[in-house]
Amino acid sequence: MFKAILAAIMPLLREEGGQDTFEYMLIIGGVTVAVIGAIVIAAPNLLSQITTGVCNAVGTIMTMSC
Repeated sequence: MFKAILAAIMPLLREEGGQDTFEYMLIIGGVTVAVIGAIVIAAPNLLSQITTGVCNAVGTIMTMSC
């Protein structure tokens, strides 16, 4: 049974297309974290304003749906 599972997985490990995709996802994730971090550091008040605006919008939607 172990040999069958290994035989099914080995071709996937040798394929380089999946590796490239994973590397691009890591790069995009790192850039995203850096951009969000820069926004939080550069404009700390902006984060609280966005949170307040989203909460108010959700509160308005919830009030309208009742």
